Amino acid sequence: MNILLVSGPGISLKEPYNSGIEAFIVSFANQLVEEGHAVDVVAEQAEASAGFTLVNPFTAFSSEEPDLSKLLKEKHQFGNLDVNAYDVIHYNMFYPHLLQAGLLFNKPSVLTLHSPADSNRISAYQKLSQQSDVTFVAISERIKQQWDRALDMDMPLINNGIDMDLWPTKSAKNRDYLLWSARINEEKNVAAAISVAKQMKLPLKIAGRIVDQHYFDAQVKPHLDDRIQYVGHLTQRELSSLAQKASAYLATATWQEPFGLAALEMLASGVPVVGFKTAVPPDWQHESVLTTESLQWQDLVELVSKSKAISPGACKGFASSMNIQNMTSNYVKLYREVLLQKEVGEEAISEISI
Repeated sequence: MNILLVSGPGISLKEPYNSGIEAFIVSFANQLVEEGHAVDVVAEQAEASAGFTLVNPFTAFSSEEPDLSKLLKEKHQFGNLDVNAYDVIHYNMFYPHLLQAGLLFNKPSVLTLHSPADSNRISAYQKLSQQSDVTFVAISERIKQQWDRALDMDMPLINNGIDMDLWPTKSAKNRDYLLWSARINEEKNVAAAISVAKQMKLPLKIAGRIVDQHYFDAQVKPHLDDRIQYVGHLTQRELSSLAQKASAYLATATWQEPFGLAALEMLASGVPVVGFKTAVPPDWQHESVLTTESLQWQDLVELVSKSKAISPGACKGFASSMNIQNMTSNYVKLYREVLLQKEVGEEAISEISI
């Protein structure tokens, strides 16, 4: 197939990634290419080694230019893309003006919902569902339930997947610190992880992009010492290396985490996950995922102690079902179904499919 994956203007697909969505797009695009599909990705930049082709129709704007003017120009620039060669267009980020422009393409379209059903997205996607027959996809049961209610539909569910080769597992020996990795802001709640580490007198490594400098300065920086360490915004390779000696991963987000990609990466690395139920999908029922209904950091202490008995193999085994190959297979199957619904026809499907 010829596939166009759409992220958005100003989006960098270079590491270290700003969020899990960028990691998703890169892994997915590369796997599609690995399986023989032709893939273009709309973004600002990508690694030179990427298997896909970068498409950037957007020009740089002056910082003084009004936001409305930027949106209109971006909509126009995206709408001028030549999409004749693509079989499917797959949107992944919240840019309603690009989706509006894409309605005129008259191409089979898929939109993966990576975010909770907040008021802004609900309003935009309700209009989109009424104006087009774009296929919405949820990344977890939690997200599906929210969006099925918001959009009054029964959308397909395709769990995120990761490249297991990027997250090798080593033995349980020499695992001597706790690990926390996410965007650093209030809702991700690294302060809880710091409190747990201090209470248990265990070292803690903190990794992630600082998106709220005030929160970092107030809640993180005063606690940093030789045991509580901020190690920076890391690439996947760097984070994988850090995971090799982690005894447990602390998932402390207090918002309803849409999927928990970082937690899945740690499980693939053989690291048990300890955290709040808000921080991981509720359907992750497994011995390697220890969670509590409470949002009090004190209630994580006992779970950290229990996690010491969990083997790296058990963690890896649970994560292995959510691999990039399974995810990609499910999306390709969905693409074929969407094309059939568009009356492309079985013969044409056979001609464009790999």
